[in-house]
Amino acid sequence: MEEILDLINEKNEVIGKASRKEIEEKGLLYRCSGIYVQIGKKIVIEQRSHNKKIRPLNFSIVEETVKTGETFEEAAVRGVKEELGLDVQDLKELGVIHIQDKEYNDNFLLNFFLAKGIGKLLFDSEEVENIELKSIEEVEQLFSSGKKISPGFLESFKHFKKAIK
Repeated sequence: MEEILDLINEKNEVIGKASRKEIEEKGLLYRCSGIYVQIGKKIVIEQRSHNKKIRPLNFSIVEETVKTGETFEEAAVRGVKEELGLDVQDLKELGVIHIQDKEYNDNFLLNFFLAKGIGKLLFDSEEVENIELKSIEEVEQLFSSGKKISPGFLESFKHFKKAIK
């Protein structure tokens, strides 16, 4: 069954609905949640699956498309559970940014959060190639390593750093 998502404007107001396929083909604006999952003093960094259509093998935080009728918070909790097998505790909103990934014609409003991951870390190999736990300094080293980084992770990280100080 084809996934239907809310189309939004720059003010995050729903202006219609479209299939994921149409959204991807036309670069239409939709909603996404990004989650910095903390385990102890480190955050979980994913390497996206090689099977992903958008940004395969890029390093990322958990990023979950918001389904029609779902809140950013609900998508965040669902995404952490589906991708990492973890429950979420102390979900805290950090900010909202507009991501326009011209390379993949991907256009979304990213509401990003910080949360503690609770439980046993078991990643979904359909979604995630690999996971790593990294300190802030190790993430900064990753950014300067020349490895592929998802735009949502790259753009939200400076806001994340300010929020945790």
